[in-house]
Amino acid sequence: MSEKAGPPHPDTFSFTPFFSLFGKSALCPLFRPASKLAAQVQGIHVGSRRLAIPCHTAMFRTKSYPRSILGSAALLVGTAGLISLPAHADDDSWHVAVRAEQATPGGWVRVRENAIEGTQLPIHDGLGVDHMQTLRLDAWKPLSDASELHFGFSTSRLSGHALIGTPAYYNGTTIAPGRLDTVTRFQDFVAFDASYWHRLAGFGHGGRLWGSVGATYVMLNFRLDGSIAADSAGHELKEDFYVQELPVPTLGLHLRYPLTDALKLTADVALGRLPWVNSLRTEGGEVRLAQTHEEEELGLEYKFAPHWQAVAYVVHRYLGQDERSREDGNVIHLSANGIGLGVGYQF
Repeated sequence: MSEKAGPPHPDTFSFTPFFSLFGKSALCPLFRPASKLAAQVQGIHVGSRRLAIPCHTAMFRTKSYPRSILGSAALLVGTAGLISLPAHADDDSWHVAVRAEQATPGGWVRVRENAIEGTQLPIHDGLGVDHMQTLRLDAWKPLSDASELHFGFSTSRLSGHALIGTPAYYNGTTIAPGRLDTVTRFQDFVAFDASYWHRLAGFGHGGRLWGSVGATYVMLNFRLDGSIAADSAGHELKEDFYVQELPVPTLGLHLRYPLTDALKLTADVALGRLPWVNSLRTEGGEVRLAQTHEEEELGLEYKFAPHWQAVAYVVHRYLGQDERSREDGNVIHLSANGIGLGVGYQF
């Protein structure tokens, strides 16, 4: 992002009316993971930890990829239609950045199939997932001295293993005691986002505060790998959360403050919420869906060449999805705390 020091641009609008359009409730996360996951479960062992195992019969089903994916993607890109394109920008070049993140995940996942309640599986303490790797590509373009258009794409991987001492239940499948692996690969966990940024205030020696409105769309297929019990009627060890996923509207605040001619402080907060809605898909009847998105970043950006920047930051991210129907009851709370490094280029 390229910024120029000086007084606020005439197009700058105030903070209060920008967010009052959406209401205070739009910033409230819909749900959060429980604080003591290990205390909720028993039966699956990682060291001295155990997970609870409900006993039910198993059933099997196969899901199809939603036909509305293209429509959802169009809605995401259509967020850009909320803006009025200005006539001129002093810097109208594209900026791109590639980033890599290493984080420690938390939260839990539970997948019900019909009457078969799934085992609540803590992602870190129960499934042994110690690391979450993320690759991210960002692109943005100034539209005027006071507005920018941003796009992002990310892909993540979750891997780990645990030993279970009693059967576990996931998506109607009975998992036999033994080794249980989490094998959610990069192609199983991708996300897209688009947002419009508007400068809210200028201060100090070139500092800028921006507000943003946009949307994010996550496609997650949470995969496990283990030994399926001989008496299990189900044979799927994955849950394709993307089947019910919808774009989540987001609001954000973004600070850019130069510390020297080459070094800049960056801080970003983005919150998204989708309350209980009809997912517009059917799977055993109407599917109700709720989603939450949250991310915070604090970092430094260093300009080491005329068109090049290096970035380093700490990050917290949170994804929540809860879907319910007569057939399914699937929930995931996934948080991640980590660090990131990246490099950016201005064309």
